[in-house]
Amino acid sequence: MNAAVRPTELEKTLRLKMPLPWKLLSLSLLALGVAGCATSRSVRQADGWLTHVVGCGGPFLNMGHCVEKAGEVCGGRGYTVLNAVGGELPKPNAMPTGGLPDIPNAAADLKAAPERKLLIKCN
Repeated sequence: MNAAVRPTELEKTLRLKMPLPWKLLSLSLLALGVAGCATSRSVRQADGWLTHVVGCGGPFLNMGHCVEKAGEVCGGRGYTVLNAVGGELPKPNAMPTGGLPDIPNAAADLKAAPERKLLIKCN
């Protein structure tokens, strides 16, 4: 005896009742939102200094976003860049925000997005 499997209420709720193009657009916007965030984590160095690794990799960010996040991490104290990987730092008088993202030209550029990181120490 094989009983038919009925979807649960949760499964019914989670199904998107919209045409495929809207589903794809929604997923793309979700991915863009997830891929558009600079991150930071604290790292204690061997000499005892607390440093921060600020990451802004991905196809929709640039080094300006790393600099912006470094400012958020250290606040009004300022910071010193100990190491930078993945691109040139913006000039000190550049736009105060991360600026426009580096928009990929093709789907292949999404996979080849550079990894950008700053190692900073708050002053």
